[in-house]
Amino acid sequence: MITDEQVQQALDRLNAPSKAAHAHGRRVKAEHMLKVIKSLQMKKHDGLSVAAQEREALSSSPYYDQLDEVVKASIDDLLYRSKMEADKATIEVYRTQQANQRYNL
Repeated sequence: MITDEQVQQALDRLNAPSKAAHAHGRRVKAEHMLKVIKSLQMKKHDGLSVAAQEREALSSSPYYDQLDEVVKASIDDLLYRSKMEADKATIEVYRTQQANQRYNL
């Protein structure tokens, strides 16, 4: 049985999604920074062909470090999204529970 307190906690989390929003924003920024880092790294190898520049950029340490940041940010974003979905499910189960109690009265 889901308690009123559990539902209130779920509602509070859903009504104040700032952590989830920040996690999403961090993921989007990290993904866009990959493009910036790739450009900067390609620019360092100006004398090479575009394919060679891209190869050098994609194998660079800054690009690899940013990939790690994208992974971390994506994990955080997905965790917050799944928590929000769990909160929504908790509320739906509670609503069903309450409807069943009203029906049985």
